Amino acid sequence: MLIPTLLLTALPFLVASPTPYYPRGPQTSNLSPPYCPPRPATQAQQRAIFNNFVTTLYKNKNVTDAFENYVAFDLIEHDPFDPQGRAGNEAKLAAIIPFVPSTVLRQSFDNNTGFIHLRVDEATEPQPIALADIYRMNGTCLVEHWE
Repeated sequence: MLIPTLLLTALPFLVASPTPYYPRGPQTSNLSPPYCPPRPATQAQQRAIFNNFVTTLYKNKNVTDAFENYVAFDLIEHDPFDPQGRAGNEAKLAAIIPFVPSTVLRQSFDNNTGFIHLRVDEATEPQPIALADIYRMNGTCLVEHWE
């Protein structure tokens, strides 16, 4: 019970971050896309690949390139309302991401896992929406997603 209370208490501070975060320029991994099927990668290479995925998907809003170059064909999706696999998730996000203003507030990558904290300013909502995406990588490829 303490953890949900702490999360709810911290939410206004997380959403109110005034400065969006993007890594400085393109990150290099010494590997080239497409990154799936997975190939072995160091943590530094994974971090660079993940940062490039975040830039491609959320800053450049290029859903097709992000999914074709970084996401496994058999993506494991943990949201029960979303389809399994790359194709269904790509189609869903292609109808959303390019059209809804969003800002990456925070992102991090460690131990094969990356997270993205987003602020979404949807016109139909009176307040911004906070979202978090978590991805697990297998080598060079994003293979699992939680929302």
